[in-house]
Amino acid sequence: MPSQLPDYGNSVRAAVADYWEVRRSQADESESRGVVNTGIRAEVTGGRHLDALHELVVSVFVDAGIPARLIDVKRRPIAGYFRRDKNWDIVVTVADRVVGIVELKSMAGNSGKNYNNRTDEALGQAVDVWKAVEREIIRPLRPWLGYFMLLEDNEAFTKPVAPRKAVWEPDPAFDGASYADRYVIFFERMVRERLLDAACVVLADKDSAAVTFPSESVSFQAFAAAIHGRCLQFMATNPEIDWSAG
Repeated sequence: MPSQLPDYGNSVRAAVADYWEVRRSQADESESRGVVNTGIRAEVTGGRHLDALHELVVSVFVDAGIPARLIDVKRRPIAGYFRRDKNWDIVVTVADRVVGIVELKSMAGNSGKNYNNRTDEALGQAVDVWKAVEREIIRPLRPWLGYFMLLEDNEAFTKPVAPRKAVWEPDPAFDGASYADRYVIFFERMVRERLLDAACVVLADKDSAAVTFPSESVSFQAFAAAIHGRCLQFMATNPEIDWSAG
């Protein structure tokens, strides 16, 4: 069992570099086949652009002490209350028991204005799960929810957003905030209110694949630390499972 948290800095950068490379290759492939699939859509419709990040997140569960031989990982529908179910990107199970549920999303190009759509989706997913827990549709153990959001490091996300005139005066925490700042506020508050157990917001440069984290509280290291804590809890409360790595 690991005694300390690994440094995931290089792993995050490698996964982000792969993310951009896959997007470029999918756009090139689409063009070579003569498919009319322009702009950002051409880069993501191949469905593989988040694979390296997916593998990185799963590797954290293994690093935390869950033997790889026991882990089953799939994109699975999770039961809800307001809806029958909703697919989540990563559902990690051991012996048919859910260790963790994680959603991965990315936003690139000039799509900063989709902030409300993305946050509405994340909020709805989480509320639906917790209401299902409250109504004992999901039982007996409380699930663990995480959210990973990658944003392109460009002005569409980092430039302060011009405020709109709202019916009531908005929270001043959003004054002068960029869309990246708004994502940080959103996910920090989702974790604080226990609508998520952990979240990560990363800014990724398209050309260099350099990564920055707008807030340490939603950095990948903090995200990984929360996964490690969950895994320790899960292993401690399931002592009948053979946790040896062999």
